Amino acid sequence: MKNNPKVNILLVDDQPENLLAVEATLDNPEYNLVKAGSGRAALKCLLQEGDFAVIVLDVKMAGMDGFETASILRQRDRTRHTPIIFLTAHGRDHEQVLQGYSLGAVDYLLKPPEPAILRAKVAVFVELFKKNCELQRQTAQLAAANEELETFCYSVSHDLRGPLRAIDGFASMLREEAAGSLGEKQQDLLRFIGQSAQKMRHRIDDLLCFARMGRAEILTRRVPLNPLVEEVWRDLHFEAQGRNIDWKVTTLPEVEADGDMLRQVFTNLLSNAIKFTRERERAEIEIGCEQGEKGEAVIFVHDNGTGFDMRHANKLFGLFQRLHGEEQFEGTGVGLASVRRIITRHGGRIWAEGEPNQGATFYFSLPKARPADRD
Repeated sequence: MKNNPKVNILLVDDQPENLLAVEATLDNPEYNLVKAGSGRAALKCLLQEGDFAVIVLDVKMAGMDGFETASILRQRDRTRHTPIIFLTAHGRDHEQVLQGYSLGAVDYLLKPPEPAILRAKVAVFVELFKKNCELQRQTAQLAAANEELETFCYSVSHDLRGPLRAIDGFASMLREEAAGSLGEKQQDLLRFIGQSAQKMRHRIDDLLCFARMGRAEILTRRVPLNPLVEEVWRDLHFEAQGRNIDWKVTTLPEVEADGDMLRQVFTNLLSNAIKFTRERERAEIEIGCEQGEKGEAVIFVHDNGTGFDMRHANKLFGLFQRLHGEEQFEGTGVGLASVRRIITRHGGRIWAEGEPNQGATFYFSLPKARPADRD
């Protein structure tokens, strides 16, 4: 927390002498003790002041008592999770204690509270509050850094496309116009320049797609997966031409997702399955589903291709990470990173299982379509 500002603690009691006693007990240079003489005054303080680490709340008060005050606090987003320590001078009635805990109380102390015990309990929640504030600060910094990185990535990738097109175009023009005066070695060098420029353009295009996946708004709707998978497979038909592929799709569920983003997920996974089974005389590609956690569907894409060593599974979804040489299988190392980004943004999980020369299976989870949404 910047400059170690004081932590707000709210003390609520309709008896001034009780407020003074609790204030004296909790006197600490790190605390900003805010006092309220009624439930309504407490609500006003919570609106005017910043966030509070803990509320020490008297149960029996004239007008709005402690339980009513706590009930209102739990209905507001800002104070819904603020810890409440109830104080009472009327014994630990079982029903009353249960009512207090049901309203979010973290403790229930008899008046007058033992000073050492009250200080210790409050100190715990103050420390938790500080750690939570620090975590929120770090999370905000990380989010800002990620946004800056994505903006930089998008800008650089976009700006590089023009020069690369020029390099490719000029190399091609030079190769055509000066073909008669260039030796075989010089022509090979120009051809290599053009191929390298095109390869870089493909990588930049994939990087732009990856950046867009992090910036684009998710438009969630009910998506039937079988028609979507069939559509993607038709689009990829040219990649499978001349291949002997055993293609199997089981009955898939409907999910809550952005249809366009999900199309990109299946395009990447199926394209990989086609690519990595290229060395198989008879390729096998299967899309199916499994039972996931409550409210989610787990989809898998399985192939009998080249597979991978599970020791390197953590690299699969990293940006520009490749487990196979480019001379063996082409690619930019961006596709699976984009898949992970899309699934993560949908609140899902993604993982993979494989074995060298025994194929691979990629799993991902998505929220199932809600029954209320069905026609």
